[in-house]
Amino acid sequence: KMERSPSTALLLEQEQQRRKPGIFRRIISIFDEDEDDDFDDVEPVSFLQLFRFASRKEISLIIIASLFSFIAGFITPIHMFVVGRITTIYVEEKSPVGNDTFLWSVWRWSALYGSGFFVGIVMEYIQHYLHMWATETMMQRVRRKFISAVLARNSPDFDLSTGELSNRLSNHIDRMRDGLRDKLGICISTFIVSSTISFILDWQTTLLMAWAGPIYILTTVLVPKLSVKATKRTLAIAEEANGISEESILNVKTVASCNGQKQMIEKYASILSSGVKSAVRLAASSGLLEAIEYFVYNASNCLGLWFATVSYHNGRVPTAGNVFSVVYLSLISADRFSRLGPQLITVLKARVAASKVYEVIDSVEESSESKLDPSTTDLHIEFRDVSFSYPSRSTPVLNNFSFTLNSGQSLALVGKSGCGKSTALKLLTKFLRCDNESILIDGVSLDKYDTRKWRQMVGVVSQEPCLFSGSIMENICLGRPFTHDQIIGACKIAHAHEFIMMLDKGYDTLLGPSGVSLSGGQKQRLGIARAIVSNPRLLLLDEATSALDSKSERIVQKALDSASEGRSTVVVAHRLSTIRNVDNVIVMENGEVIESGGYEELRSREDGVFARMIKDQEMEKHEEESGSGSEDSFEAIDEEQFASIRGGFFALLCRHKFKTFIVILMGLLKGIATPILSVRYFFVIGSLEDDDYEPMLFWLVVGTMSVGVYQSFVLLISQPICQYMGETITNELRVSSLSSLLHRPLSYFDRRVSSPSASAVLLSQQPPLAMAMVDHKLSVIVDGLFSCVVILALTFLVCFPNGFVGVLYLLTYLALLILFEKFYDHANREVVDIDNSGELAVEIFDNIATIQQLAVEAHFQKKFDEIQEKRERPLAKRVKWASLIHATNESIFMIFDCIATSVGVYFVYTGDYSTKQLFTTEALVSYVGWLTCLMSSSFKEMISASSAAKLTFDLIDPTMDNKMKEKEPEYVAQGSIRGESITFSYPSQPNRKVLTDVNFGAGKGRCLAFVGPSGGGKSTIVNLLERFYDPNAGLMCIDTTPYQSISHRQLRFNISLVGQEPILFRGTITDNIRLGKEDASNEEVMRACQLANAVEFIQDLPEGYSTLVGEKGRSLSGGQKQRIAIARALVRNPKVIILDEATSALDTQSEKVVRVALESSAQGRTSVMIAHRLDTIQHCDEICFVEGGRIVERGSHSELVSRRGKYYEMTEQQRL
Repeated sequence: KMERSPSTALLLEQEQQRRKPGIFRRIISIFDEDEDDDFDDVEPVSFLQLFRFASRKEISLIIIASLFSFIAGFITPIHMFVVGRITTIYVEEKSPVGNDTFLWSVWRWSALYGSGFFVGIVMEYIQHYLHMWATETMMQRVRRKFISAVLARNSPDFDLSTGELSNRLSNHIDRMRDGLRDKLGICISTFIVSSTISFILDWQTTLLMAWAGPIYILTTVLVPKLSVKATKRTLAIAEEANGISEESILNVKTVASCNGQKQMIEKYASILSSGVKSAVRLAASSGLLEAIEYFVYNASNCLGLWFATVSYHNGRVPTAGNVFSVVYLSLISADRFSRLGPQLITVLKARVAASKVYEVIDSVEESSESKLDPSTTDLHIEFRDVSFSYPSRSTPVLNNFSFTLNSGQSLALVGKSGCGKSTALKLLTKFLRCDNESILIDGVSLDKYDTRKWRQMVGVVSQEPCLFSGSIMENICLGRPFTHDQIIGACKIAHAHEFIMMLDKGYDTLLGPSGVSLSGGQKQRLGIARAIVSNPRLLLLDEATSALDSKSERIVQKALDSASEGRSTVVVAHRLSTIRNVDNVIVMENGEVIESGGYEELRSREDGVFARMIKDQEMEKHEEESGSGSEDSFEAIDEEQFASIRGGFFALLCRHKFKTFIVILMGLLKGIATPILSVRYFFVIGSLEDDDYEPMLFWLVVGTMSVGVYQSFVLLISQPICQYMGETITNELRVSSLSSLLHRPLSYFDRRVSSPSASAVLLSQQPPLAMAMVDHKLSVIVDGLFSCVVILALTFLVCFPNGFVGVLYLLTYLALLILFEKFYDHANREVVDIDNSGELAVEIFDNIATIQQLAVEAHFQKKFDEIQEKRERPLAKRVKWASLIHATNESIFMIFDCIATSVGVYFVYTGDYSTKQLFTTEALVSYVGWLTCLMSSSFKEMISASSAAKLTFDLIDPTMDNKMKEKEPEYVAQGSIRGESITFSYPSQPNRKVLTDVNFGAGKGRCLAFVGPSGGGKSTIVNLLERFYDPNAGLMCIDTTPYQSISHRQLRFNISLVGQEPILFRGTITDNIRLGKEDASNEEVMRACQLANAVEFIQDLPEGYSTLVGEKGRSLSGGQKQRIAIARALVRNPKVIILDEATSALDTQSEKVVRVALESSAQGRTSVMIAHRLDTIQHCDEICFVEGGRIVERGSHSELVSRRGKYYEMTEQQRL
């Protein structure tokens, strides 16, 4: 992937500014930074583009919501106007005691407070509900479009990993939703109304205070300008981190077997740490601008009060209420301007996120050219001098490659790994495209045919079977309209019907994520059934029977031969016995045809390449198994056996006491300023009432400015400090979650609620939401609560009755928070329980090639759409509660202003308190309401964060820290292993025994092999040897030490596993080989590669050992990936090596060299082999034939052959 110039975004932004002439563009350019960021800059979309996928109904709802939002914006300015009228009564009435006119005048005006409450709560509820619901439904449509685009785009064209796609689907779309919320409209309407009323009351004071306007305009421009790069970098790092976590969780078995947990966790932590700087930089710029805004706010306050008060005493301003109303309406306008900055940051984030989401959606090009439908009868295929090179490689994979396949004929492609066989199949299935029209179908270029209809005519059985969550029936149909008889017929041909009927629920048996409930051979047979059930015209078999045992292979091969009659067939094969009946064999090398002809014809050429390959395969194999049996229910596992941290808000705070203390301290430091500033209302009313007003006015101005400077300084330092604490706490939470997941027993992932894909989605989505509990938002709440407590204390001191009103206010607000926590959390959990679209999306992203190959995109699109529809009802409930609480929070201060004024004025009427005291306490109680409004959004985010923290803590094992701190005694094994009386059943299905009373052993340096039919239990023995599971009964030992006496890490340090399916991780070839042994020297890496016969192809790569393998190693062929996996096992120099079909993906030449190398490397160490090809285990000291969960035969090769039992039958079946 080419790197873009780091100044691209700067150039784009400068070009945009050139289109907006004026002084602000030149000023802004001074503050712009040209940073060297190692990520692709993306130009944000326009604001209107955020509504790109909105329906007419949603646009109508947003317009109605915006109208109600605009009306709601009138309420606060009118409220402040009423305060001014009451202030006039207080100042002008010199004898309020016993004055009925005074009492009733104040009561009439205060009744407007109550009216404002009822109007406000209705308006706020309607606008919030409509806005939130319309936005949620819009985002559902965007998610559907995103999935549709991924399904429609050719999978090899994607340069985005599963983690990056998942991040864009979840986090980026969430950012878009946040940018479309309702806050911006209210800010604008309140500003307009406040400015208009204040200008009418006193235009001179309003104009004098208007100097703050240009500064706020400048800050609203500077905020997005300073933060755009940090925002993009934060998004890019989130994508990369999610990619690492997802690939490690989805392949947790490989990570565990390599002892690679530490390296994966460190890589994940390193990526997360690299994002802290950008996040803190973003917070620092936001803190700087907020500090400037508050300083300007206080300075404008002082200037306005000074000028208006002097004007009042000089007679220019007619009433004292006008002084208060004009100044504070102008301050409200300024406050709304100060809120525009953060809102614009949110909108900017939404625009940047939308750009990346739309990039995927728009990546599918709609072809205007009409495509042809392929013929359903005759099929003639021709490759005419096809040449093809991957963009990342200079050497061609195919070079003038040609062949012809007539209708009903069969063709086999054989050759070394990397010779171009798989590339030819990808070209034939249109996953890759040639520049010229050199692939012809019935004489017409393949590009002229409709891709989807072409793939529907092609049945493909790939080397690595891929199954999906759901029943066996669903996995075969995948939404296609096949009858029950057709499905059973296909399964019988694939030799799958028998084992399916042995499962508890037959064809309705549920498969776990990625089909983990079945053995490898069983999965492959279902893959064959899925391919042939559609009766395809062209059959592509990429090692289709490589996972079957000899008996099953013979039957399936005959069935495939029968199924191939009347249709064209292309076979890619390493094992030459599978292509005996093909019409034509093509031997490939370096992308060219070096031999071609019939099977017997090529075999008879004694000096030919194919003949030499035949000689190297005197005995052949086929079978694969995993023995884990059916897993039709995840719920058999006791959830309580897996420890997790309970709690949400307080659990997270207690887990990070010092950093939480720092955030709280920042809140307290900010909270000191607010109560002091609230006292100024005593000086405000005093400067208006007293003829000798100048001393009061002086202290009002000096005090306000002094506290304002302090407040601005605290704001300047608090945001970056709180952001740093929040980022580090969240990163630690994410790292702890990943660490716990990678160290969990494998049975943890056998539950549906904690399947690998579900855990990966949870880890990518929930911790970022939980950060609101420990970042700047927590300090805002601490600031507000501390200020409320101090202000209430002052209220009691000044006017005792209103102190009770203030306490009632605070208690009511806390009660609302408890309700919010209860009802919103319940509704949110309903949504989470129903919405498994994230898990489905990961499955789609992870297996997109298989989905497109089967042409079942519509089925998965329908499944995703159905989930979106199911979540609508609980989502509506969540929106209802969120809107109700929002409306109450935004309006409740007015009803308590009404109560405070009505109660307080009565005590003035009775002579207990003065109007000055009443005015001060009314302002103090109003301050509580104002603080409530400021805290409301943070409180809502805190509630959501608490729910997210609970879900995240479910992932964390609380005992993990102690386990990690425990110093493990180093254990160096001699190399002998044994299992005594082993009985085992998988935790997900405890009543079905997979192994029964199995005994085996191998002394130091000895070789032990397990053979037998698929599903017999061989790979279950591997799971026990690696201690992925513990036996229900019996004893597993290494040397004389029971497994339970050794840590998992020390055990796996002495045992290496080379599995059937090679799994590589993003990074270089060297990184993958060093997984589990990060201190391996370059010499050790090269030595391991030599043993695995990987040096030659690595050195042929342009970057050599530094070549990036891509996600899942997709830049390498299957054979190359397997050799890297073998090198990864050998670099650790294990005492015991387990080879579970370690050479199954290698061509004949490579396999022969690697086999000799493995036999040589086995000297001095114990080896355990799971074998289907019996020629690979003839040298073993003991061979165990496993069938039905028992060892039915054991002995050396010669001993077992002489007995003429089951092993002998298998050897006879494998002769060429």
